[in-house]
Amino acid sequence: MKKKSVARIIAGSFFKTLGALILLVAAGVLSYYLTMLYYRQTARTERSTAYTHVITVNTGNESSNLIYSYDETTGKIQAMVLELFDATTKNMNYITIPADTRISISPSTYAELIKVSGQLPQLASMADINSYFSGDVAYEYGILILQEEFPVDIGYFTALPSDKFDEYFQIRSKSEKIYAPSDSLLDRAAACRSEREMKDLIGDIWDDLVSDTTLSQKSHYADALRQVNREYIRTDSVYGSQADGYFALDSKKSRKLVNNIWESQAYTSPQKASRGALANREGASASADRRIQITNATGINGLASAYQQKLLADGFNVVGVGNYIGEKRTQTVIYVKKKKWGKNLTSYFKNARREKASSALTNGADIEIVLGTDDAL
Repeated sequence: MKKKSVARIIAGSFFKTLGALILLVAAGVLSYYLTMLYYRQTARTERSTAYTHVITVNTGNESSNLIYSYDETTGKIQAMVLELFDATTKNMNYITIPADTRISISPSTYAELIKVSGQLPQLASMADINSYFSGDVAYEYGILILQEEFPVDIGYFTALPSDKFDEYFQIRSKSEKIYAPSDSLLDRAAACRSEREMKDLIGDIWDDLVSDTTLSQKSHYADALRQVNREYIRTDSVYGSQADGYFALDSKKSRKLVNNIWESQAYTSPQKASRGALANREGASASADRRIQITNATGINGLASAYQQKLLADGFNVVGVGNYIGEKRTQTVIYVKKKKWGKNLTSYFKNARREKASSALTNGADIEIVLGTDDAL
């Protein structure tokens, strides 16, 4: 009896010890996985703390977020959209900025930036910022460069690989080169019934992007974002024009567009029409992208240049100005290669007529405006 009791005691002690060891191992494994999960979660939110910022990151009540689309292989910028969100009014606006925008950097700013990158030209292309600078901070340098000719407050950036950008954004319509949030993204946002669900959505998307903010900073907007009426979202583009293969910003008009957005009351109706150089102005699509020559047949100095500035400000592609060889004209004539072109241009003149060109136009233009004295400014 005594031997049996001793054997029982030894066996019991063995299994208790074995059980304790199993629990310790299980606790260790669980602790390891929880630790790894913690590091994965914090690593993605703290990427923005891994370098010294060159802008003051601002995630205030008025969120101004420059969204980049980049090619994962080359780093080249494919698209840019400035997202403006007012957490008080719940107004959401997206302003498309052409990726081929070229910026003339001021001498003082250039003197500072050239110390960082010897590859940076003074006439810089936004599409090439990742070739001028390295690392995530390149996108902040992009903001500094853009603000040289687009002097508005931009608080932070978001950079997306082009395939993800195309998942979250879409061209608004065939007649407009303006980006809007994709239907699939808006559907996912609409399905969020609580602040917690919106935070989860932001967290899901966070894995796809690069930003100089943290996940917790972005999640601060969750409740306000949940209240955005998708029918009232506005989409516009900056003002400017294409010239020499690049887009040139109209600083004054583009800045005014942003200022008007920030000054707006809470939206209560859908957008009637987009604004900016890439928008489908009524009847403009037939000639907005055409090459336009302005020829002065009045003898009045500077008249062609004055009209050039007016059309450039409204986003038309004016390739040149010049003087007419021949007699002075009174009525302005708009010569076009195709009948449907130039209809929207007649509104700029008092009594202009359109004619289909019978021969090649000056400077290889698609449309040539020959100014008459009736339209002297």
